[in-house]
Order: sequence, then structure tokens, then C-alpha cells
Amino acid sequence: MTTEPIASSPLPATYPVRLEIERPESQSRLTNFPLGIGLVIRAVLLIPHFMILYLFSMVAGLLYFIATFAILFTGRYPRGMYDLVVGYLRWNANMGGYLSSLYDKYPAFSTEAAEGYPLVLEIDYPEQSSRLLNFPLFGPVIRFALLIPHLIVLIFLGLVVFLVIFIAKFAILFTGSFPAGLYAFAVGVTRWSTRINAYNYGLTDRYPPFSLD
Repeated sequence: MTTEPIASSPLPATYPVRLEIERPESQSRLTNFPLGIGLVIRAVLLIPHFMILYLFSMVAGLLYFIATFAILFTGRYPRGMYDLVVGYLRWNANMGGYLSSLYDKYPAFSTEAAEGYPLVLEIDYPEQSSRLLNFPLFGPVIRFALLIPHLIVLIFLGLVVFLVIFIAKFAILFTGSFPAGLYAFAVGVTRWSTRINAYNYGLTDRYPPFSLD
């Protein structure tokens, strides 16, 4: 008697935008001081980053606009432009993680992934990009319309994260550590937001999941 092999169900494909943040065992009480004091310190320290990223955001938007024409004719996002936009999102995420007190390591002035940095962002380069979703002028409008449910959810999640970080700063003051459960939630919302940004810039055509994981 022969036994038919049981077909295993395929594993779900990995989403092409992956963000992980390593939780530090201890954090500075000064730059995480409650009642906005630590936030002000971090914001002041980040002023050079704010200035550069303001200009970089306009460059990234222009690069994607140009890339839509390349995708229209070739079906591919020019690799050099793609890498620069990914670098912008990585820099922006590094700065956001620091401002949100997820780690104390000051972000580098770089678009590259820094070895040993607590935040790691990886985005897979697509071999083909949708001409419809990246159609010049109209494609970005379609993407934004499709993202409206995500944006509504993220408004509420953003309010919750604000409360989480507010509570976590008191925990850091007394224990020197960001509570693990609260930390995982804040990282999850950061991951969700980063996926939205990547989709919005045409770095992936796969619709982002409604998930913190």
C-alpha cells in the first residue's frame, strides 16, 4: 500500500519592505526624560538632519516623478534612482527612530545601512514595476487613494504610539529600559508607516498588509 505525500501549503511570501529595530537593554535617562524634556533635547540634536531631509524629500519626490516615465517605457524603476529613494527612507526612518526614543544611538548622515546600527531597513528591488500604478501624474494619485484606509488606521495608531512613548519615558526614568511590550508595538507602527512610504514612492507595487509584523 502506498501513501500519497501530503502537500504542504506554501509559506506566505515575504513582504519586500522589511524593518527591524533592536531593543536596547538600557537607555539614557537624560535624552528620554519625561514631559517633553528629552524630546526637546533630541529634536535640537536632530536639527541638521531635519534641514538635510527637508531638501532630500523634494529630491526623492522629483526622482520618483522622473522614474515614472522610465517605468512607462521600460517597465523598470531605474536602479540608481531607486537606491537613492530607498536611502532617503532609511535616513528618515533612522531619524524617526531616534526621535521616538527607540534607541539612543545618533543617526548617521548617510543613506547607507550602517553596520551595528539598531535600525535595519531592507527593500527588495523589483524586476518589473506596474505601468498603471506608476503612470506619470496619475499613478501616484491612484496609490494615494488606495492607501486611504491605511492612513486612517495610522492616524489612530499614531495617537496610541504617542501615549506609549509618553509612558515609556517614565519607565526609562525609573528602570533605565523601554518596556518590551510597548517597544514592540511602537516598532510595529514604525514598520507599518515605512511600508506605506515605500509603496507611496513606488518602491514596491505590492499593497502593504494591515499588520504590525
